[in-house]
Amino acid sequence: MIDAQNLTLTESLRINTKEAHEKLDHYLTNLGLFNNIQLYKKFLALQYYIHHNASNYYNNHSLKNIIPDLTERNHFEKIKEDLNDLKMEIPNLITPLPEDIDPSEAVGFIYVIEGSKLGANTLLKRIKKIGLSETFGARHMKPDPEGRGASWKKFQDAINNAKLDIHTTLKSATITFNQILAYAKFVTT
Repeated sequence: MIDAQNLTLTESLRINTKEAHEKLDHYLTNLGLFNNIQLYKKFLALQYYIHHNASNYYNNHSLKNIIPDLTERNHFEKIKEDLNDLKMEIPNLITPLPEDIDPSEAVGFIYVIEGSKLGANTLLKRIKKIGLSETFGARHMKPDPEGRGASWKKFQDAINNAKLDIHTTLKSATITFNQILAYAKFVTT
């Protein structure tokens, strides 16, 4: 782990989770999940699992003190609409995350999800080639109202200014990347 003493929380997260992040990106990129609807459905099932777990965090009252617009950032309902668009059954649930959690741990998890929204713009361009869009099948990829960059900056500012245990947050973010990789392998094999 790189010493995070002179870095913001988000700088430290980016640097210290780089390996886990790249491992997940490499796995997902090699699957071609945006080449056709059937493969995209696997990606959407993955999103369902991730966001089902995250929903408890996005609705947690104590976390809203750290990230005031947290509830509006929750894309779980949009994912359920996307599943409905594609006539997909709701996937069997994986055990949800506990509602009572350490804020430092929760922020690590949310950091991974919020960061993934930055890449959604590129994914939307690929998804349009298979007939999906922000209004059908890929609603969960629509940017927040203020735009991706502004939304990400607002999120970064909120967590950088929070009183969190940096080591707990770093550990949680790394575990989250690895858990998403496990979910990805589950839905694609």
